[in-house]
Amino acid sequence: MKVGDEVVADGIRGLVVCDFDSREFAEGYVDWDSPTIAMLGGGTLLSGVMIMTVEAGMIHYVEGSGVIERVTS
Repeated sequence: MKVGDEVVADGIRGLVVCDFDSREFAEGYVDWDSPTIAMLGGGTLLSGVMIMTVEAGMIHYVEGSGVIERVTS
């Protein structure tokens, strides 16, 4: 799974826009590469992926926190 991949995360379809493990970001999300700045709710995003969904907005997943499957054409 990589930035730009369409996925289904816990039954919700979305697009991977940030990969914090490899520090890769989709166009429009480059400014999210700020590992020392606390995000809303506290904490920093040092690992995992951020998925943009229509149903639930942005969802952050770290390894082992949910079921994510890549959508294949």
